[in-house]
Amino acid sequence: MYIHVYIDTNIHRITLYYDYLRRILTDTLNTRDNLPMTAQAFVPGHITGVFRIFDEKKNLLECGSIGAGFSVEIGTLTTVSAIENESLEITTIYNDEPIDANVTKTVVRRLVETYERQFKVKVTHKSSLPSGVGFGASGAGALGTALALGRLLDTTMNETTAAGYAHCAEVENRTGLGDVIAQTFGGIEIRTHPGGPGIGKVVNISSGESQTVVLAGAPGLKTRDVLTNSENRAKINAIGDELVERIINNPTIDTFISCSREFTESVGLSTKRVTAALRDLDDSGLHQSSMVMIGDSVFCFCKDEQLQSAVDILTKYWTTSQVQVTKISEEGGRLVSW
Repeated sequence: MYIHVYIDTNIHRITLYYDYLRRILTDTLNTRDNLPMTAQAFVPGHITGVFRIFDEKKNLLECGSIGAGFSVEIGTLTTVSAIENESLEITTIYNDEPIDANVTKTVVRRLVETYERQFKVKVTHKSSLPSGVGFGASGAGALGTALALGRLLDTTMNETTAAGYAHCAEVENRTGLGDVIAQTFGGIEIRTHPGGPGIGKVVNISSGESQTVVLAGAPGLKTRDVLTNSENRAKINAIGDELVERIINNPTIDTFISCSREFTESVGLSTKRVTAALRDLDDSGLHQSSMVMIGDSVFCFCKDEQLQSAVDILTKYWTTSQVQVTKISEEGGRLVSW
């Protein structure tokens, strides 16, 4: 950075010339002893109960969904390290295993394209969220990567801008439409206008007292398959509009649960064990439960005295390791170190 000082008879002017601004903003990556800089972000998991698809805009930031869901305290801690390199190299690790994480890599590529230098980037996800069950694992990984790498590349990048990269990566890979914007805000949310952070709109439903949530899920339903199936899309959109409007007009947990259950029954995506588990939960008085969209999975809100009953029912259909107890996360994704 060069600072030139001009003085006239009336005013002392200090003019800052940012001739190399882009390079300066990325100088944090040029550490002593050729060591990379590192940043970490934590992002909560997210559960969708009802939604409506809006993914036909050319601008990916304008694509997304309206709907309702909630963020949970279990989530993903993402560590990103980066150093200058002759070409772009991306390594992705998920719970100590190397994986070909297309969504995470898309975030990295999109961010790095903004700058005129190449980097060696390592992204490490430590997560309580299983992949492919509808708990927002891909959104959490994408948003965590965007927040952490965004900070390393540009210390002035705000959370909304960073989250936009994560949202676009999800839409591009057809792994999600509304998780990222919901995970940016946290809480129990209604997505009232489609689009990524900065374009989409979210309002929160008051959760009142701390909500205990039991989740059970396994791989089975693939978001990409559902979102690209014309019959599924027609069913989702036909009922989704009406139910989201109902939640907007009466924004309570009870309305969210009842609309989520009606959505589940109308779209016909539930597996046999999801149907059976929801029936058993109802029979035990655990009515605040529904299917997780989109997964072979369910969620159940319960009081502390009901917790063991909910766990016992769900472990009849899923393994013990596939059942998790958590709470609503009122916080969204955030940087934790940099």
